[in-house]
Amino acid sequence: MENVFNVVMSFIGKMTALFMALLSFGVVAEILYGAPVFGMSVLHNVVNVVSMLGGEGVIGLIALVILYNLLDKK
Repeated sequence: MENVFNVVMSFIGKMTALFMALLSFGVVAEILYGAPVFGMSVLHNVVNVVSMLGGEGVIGLIALVILYNLLDKK
């Protein structure tokens, strides 16, 4: 059972790393080209998430810290 858990956690970690790389690529590409990438505006979506968390005050700040800690683990 522990082996299955390790495989699933490894898969989730690798998928998170892939999505973060795609997000970074999308932001840089949209800044360089000035047009949406992959048919969607990555920057617009990132700005919406940040403003949504920022508009929630302390709860948004706590959520942002939790998300940062989850994504920062290596």
